[in-house]
Amino acid sequence: MHHMKAAVAVLLILALITLGACGSRKTPEEPSSTQSTSESTLPVTESAASVTATSAADNTTAVTSAADTTLTTAAISTTAPATTAEATSAATSATAASGSDFSSFDKAQTLNFLAAAINKTKAYTGDITVHHKESFTSTVTNVKPGGELATRALNFIKDLVLKPTEEDYRFSGGTATTSEGETTQLLLPKAAAFTLPEEGVAAASISQEGDLVHVILTLAAEEVRSLSEVPKYNAASIGYLDIAGSFSILQIDEVTIRYPGSVIDAYVRGDGYVDRVTYTIKLDAGGKAHAMGISGSADFNGDQVEIWEIKW
Repeated sequence: MHHMKAAVAVLLILALITLGACGSRKTPEEPSSTQSTSESTLPVTESAASVTATSAADNTTAVTSAADTTLTTAAISTTAPATTAEATSAATSATAASGSDFSSFDKAQTLNFLAAAINKTKAYTGDITVHHKESFTSTVTNVKPGGELATRALNFIKDLVLKPTEEDYRFSGGTATTSEGETTQLLLPKAAAFTLPEEGVAAASISQEGDLVHVILTLAAEEVRSLSEVPKYNAASIGYLDIAGSFSILQIDEVTIRYPGSVIDAYVRGDGYVDRVTYTIKLDAGGKAHAMGISGSADFNGDQVEIWEIKW
């Protein structure tokens, strides 16, 4: 979301690794206009060596097939959610039927419960507002060539780009347009159903908290070693760093993008709709690249956090 903060960070790292070669730098040009797709936009970023990188997809865009997962979910309803009184009554009934504190739920049951709630909410087509917050914490390290000076420069530029955002998304017919011109579905993954398989869950917890059911899923760790490879678990549940085909002059020699355990922290109403959810995408990346005879490398790690608060 919001200019693909994760993608921008990695692009900056890979595109600006030539900072150490001060003698061969050209004067940076003004960034070109954004390149749009049906899913997202990402501003063109120019390096100190005039290395240009653009992105063609949103890091939260991942269309996965239900055939790739063993997950089954409850029937999707697009009817309006219950009133507060009805939701409270439904929550009470659901709690009684499930053993009050959900202590008997195993990982598979917890996953299926959340999957049903997310997909039911994603299928809602009425007019609704979501308060959306996004933030990013990250660090650039091991910049070569350039050492400490290049590292400071990269972190400074990264902090200018990766600013927190907060706005209301107004959904109608199942989609909304953000202030950045992006089209998004209600909840993540951005343009697909939630299809996370059980083997993609490292840990799960579920409990009744007042009128809401609190579910936390921690995804199994995974990694990819090319820009075209898709991380199965993150793609099926949150999103991933999708920057395949996004480099022009810059040539990627090596890249490793690790997802060491992204987290979904959700609260579900008694009527089966999601009340609010926090997504934390954890990234740990490193790469080597070259451009115009200059080679370099850098490492990057950080968390991208999105909070969706649905105003039912």
